[in-house]
Amino acid sequence: METIGLIAAMPQESEALLRCVKEWKRTTFGPFRGARFRLMERDCLLVTSGMGLTRAMDATRALLAGSSAHLLVSFGIAGAVNDDLHVGDVVVAGNTCLLDKGLPSQFHSLASLSEASWNAAAQVLQPAGAHLVPGTAITTRGSQVVLQQLEQMTHPVLEMETAGIATVAAEMGIPLVSIRSVSDGPQSPIPFDLESILDEKYNFRIGKLLMLVLRRPQIIFQSRQMMQNSRKAADNAAKALVAALSQPDPVISS
Repeated sequence: METIGLIAAMPQESEALLRCVKEWKRTTFGPFRGARFRLMERDCLLVTSGMGLTRAMDATRALLAGSSAHLLVSFGIAGAVNDDLHVGDVVVAGNTCLLDKGLPSQFHSLASLSEASWNAAAQVLQPAGAHLVPGTAITTRGSQVVLQQLEQMTHPVLEMETAGIATVAAEMGIPLVSIRSVSDGPQSPIPFDLESILDEKYNFRIGKLLMLVLRRPQIIFQSRQMMQNSRKAADNAAKALVAALSQPDPVISS
């Protein structure tokens, strides 16, 4: 039986996926929470890593320590770099890189969806008016500042985990797919500098966040919209993921 390992950073992303499957069971992978379910006679293992590169890598290794996955999937929400993507659009990344101090590292190639999986994912997004597009997953440490050369890529999106997962996948010789839905971008920006309110372990600095709200009370209302956008994006990423993995051959064999 084939096994697929699924890595999401936040509970919101994992819960969106579990709402799309009929039966699942809670489990753990070392210190990380997870779930197990079946899809097209495949054993699917879902781990919730927490935000950031290190947590994503540790969670991926914990998942693989007790299983022999044939495929890994990094999924969830992301921020659009350019204004050609809208909230809810889904990006399947062909490659990923780590953006550190404004400079991109070496790009890692990612696995591609098969034609049947692509068409199934695109079709399930149509009722919501969302689109499925190819792109690039740019992993940041929280920064929303990008270089002009990144803006010139096809559908670049910012997130905080995929490059780390790609490193582990390459070490283990396992193909990796990245499926990310847009929750913010130039048309719907995050109302604060994310990097400034995260500590070195990617935990929110509550004191900094409270001070920010006191200085700019309008952030409360802007954050409400951001949460609605994030839920829509998480739901679309989950729908596209389930549709893609429900096909007999979800990825193109290398």
